[in-house]
Amino acid sequence: MKKAFILPLAAMCVSAALAGCTTTGPDGLTHRQKNLTVASGERTKLGAALSLNPDCSAKAVPEVRIREAPKHGKVESLRELAFPSGKGAYKKCSGIKVPATVGYYTSDKGFVGKDRIVIRTSDKNGHVDEGVLNITVVE
Repeated sequence: MKKAFILPLAAMCVSAALAGCTTTGPDGLTHRQKNLTVASGERTKLGAALSLNPDCSAKAVPEVRIREAPKHGKVESLRELAFPSGKGAYKKCSGIKVPATVGYYTSDKGFVGKDRIVIRTSDKNGHVDEGVLNITVVE
């Protein structure tokens, strides 16, 4: 299995992956959750972790580690160019591809039901976030 991943990031970063519920835990980490629905057996992009400077250039490509692997499929983490889905001051960056860690999920063949991935994302500036992807796999 490749080095695995998938993503949220703090205010200085932009992430397409975990835009759902966000809380801060007693451990001081930002915890994010996202619910996804995917087709059984199909490779599905989960999102991209990236970190931007105000001029839209990449600061660094965040590291993403799987804390809890899916029980009914596999997750891949690849270094690719991706379009940020910026908000606020970063909205201007939406049309510029930047280096990112991009995650993909593929369920086991024939599996239909619930799966889950827990990831931890960090960057060289010391930001660490944890994310839970709740996945519903349909036919």
